[in-house]
Amino acid sequence: MRLLFFIRTIQINRRTFGGEGAKRQSAGYAVHELLFCRSGAGKLSTESETTDVAAGSLLFNPRGTVGATQGEAIHAVQVLFSEELFSPSVHTEKEALYVLGLIKLHARKQNRIALSKVGAERMNTLLDAMLWEFQHRYRGYSWAIRLKLIELLITLMRDTQFKISIKGLKPLSSSRIQDAILYLNTDFMNPISVDDVLKACGLSRSHFHALFKQETGRTFVDYLSALRCARAAELLVATDRTVLDIAMECGFRNLSHFYHVFRRETGTSPRRYREQQIAG
Repeated sequence: MRLLFFIRTIQINRRTFGGEGAKRQSAGYAVHELLFCRSGAGKLSTESETTDVAAGSLLFNPRGTVGATQGEAIHAVQVLFSEELFSPSVHTEKEALYVLGLIKLHARKQNRIALSKVGAERMNTLLDAMLWEFQHRYRGYSWAIRLKLIELLITLMRDTQFKISIKGLKPLSSSRIQDAILYLNTDFMNPISVDDVLKACGLSRSHFHALFKQETGRTFVDYLSALRCARAAELLVATDRTVLDIAMECGFRNLSHFYHVFRRETGTSPRRYREQQIAG
């Protein structure tokens, strides 16, 4: 079944999440899960840490066990959405993919996203609107949901409490480099040269390389390889395709180079990574 969007309200006394949102696939696109706590309180426990969950808490691709701690169930909104919503095939703004890419990077380290009071209130309002559209399904509801979902992602990125906790990654001060990263984040699975990126951002070669390293903490080649490697990791878990097929689809033209990059990014080989993720 092809999944683009799903939303519902749920009550949680104790429930285990396996980060399944990040592992699902629909028509080849990754499917993500958002869990927003509206009321109640509890704990999110993983093997390594315990995090408080309260009204206003937002979890992205939640993993671990959520348990209520005050004798009352946690009331939450659960959202599932496919990245296909932001693909060129549905003519949605590509900036949404850039925003989603940063949130995914954040969630690799920590799937709880801190929100300010204003951000939590705005999130509540947007989820109410999406619930209403999904339940009533009046003409044009799918477009309304897409727009609300994009607005939700923008709300996250603009929230004063949202911080990217990935080493070497910081908010971008250069709009030209942001244009370059947007281009890379949307087309990284295709052959890309430095000249292609220079056309997208309008910088000279020397200025681009210096500014890109300054803004991202990585060279252009390393950043592109990391994007491709992250997508390959998703496909290794979500499909049973061969390592060679996945490497080729993700833009690697040399299998030994793919193995080298994958081990550098994850600390293990592609086959071992697949075994660990499936077993865990």
